Amino acid sequence: MKKTIYLLATSLLIVLMACNNDDDQDNVEPDQGPSTVDLLGDATFPEGILTLSTDDILVGGFGDGSIQRIDSDENVSYFKNPGEDGLVIAVGMEEDVNRGRLWVANFNFDTGNGVPGSQMKVFDVNSGDLLATIPETFIPGVFFNEVAIDNDGNVYVSDTFNPQIWKAGNDLQGVEVFVENDLLSNPAPDQPFDLNGLAITPDNNYLIASVMDRLDAGDGRLVRISLTDSSVRDVQLSGTSAVSAFAGSDGMIFNDNQLIMVNVFSEAGAIITADFSTDFGSAALTIRDRFQDFYNRPTASAIRNGRLWTVNSQLDHIIDDNNGALGTDADLPFQVLHISLDQVFE
Repeated sequence: MKKTIYLLATSLLIVLMACNNDDDQDNVEPDQGPSTVDLLGDATFPEGILTLSTDDILVGGFGDGSIQRIDSDENVSYFKNPGEDGLVIAVGMEEDVNRGRLWVANFNFDTGNGVPGSQMKVFDVNSGDLLATIPETFIPGVFFNEVAIDNDGNVYVSDTFNPQIWKAGNDLQGVEVFVENDLLSNPAPDQPFDLNGLAITPDNNYLIASVMDRLDAGDGRLVRISLTDSSVRDVQLSGTSAVSAFAGSDGMIFNDNQLIMVNVFSEAGAIITADFSTDFGSAALTIRDRFQDFYNRPTASAIRNGRLWTVNSQLDHIIDDNNGALGTDADLPFQVLHISLDQVFE
């Protein structure tokens, strides 16, 4: 018996020594490069993405009005089937953790006679039950896009068609304009779009909103809005190459005090970060383009377990980006890309 144990131990030691002396395996870390998760459906065109407090990830369908869930094992299922509960185009999403609610911006290109409009959908984040539709009928001429929620449960949503940010209370009673200001408008005469990205600063004092020009790199802006008095001012941007590439942010998310943004004109650099001054009045921009070739018209990011999850929306197949993709077939399956944050920031 002792001889058998000795021989087994000796064999194991030889194997371990061989592995340690193998140049191909020495000091090799586990693969932390880009990975993808395939989504359901052939008309999804994913746009928004959100990490829930449960660590599940939700992805909204711009093309089919679905919301898909990616669990911790990367299994994909429908949180909301396409078109369920009146979802038409699921855009931005945010979780009210204290009240267990999911707020979703629901957009419709045609609410009647070709008029687009928006409303908010509120779901129980655990059961998926519809709690409220605010308002019941679509608000005409409004494009609700990105959603942010403050510490008191007040909900803010950017309006892509107008220089406005809307607000809803946690009482689920209605939605109204929180602020309207010329600084929230895109001055380009050939661009019908104004606001897109929206996030609340970690100190819960300000909204950071992005004015976009999705066809022209360098024309994007960040704006700071006070949650106390709704005053508005431009954020002074620095970082020459990044500023000249920045067309405004689509989805944006704070990681501690750094804002991670998905550049609207992604060809100039899909991921751009902003490091702010203490009063959030100025920010230094940096392009994070190490994995640029893996993105396919990204629109929003979320963070889970130290990795940056970004949707490859392929929206340029259904919304004209002047790149020749409009009307052509998308690459299936639609995917979410995730990459180690450490590698994104190297």
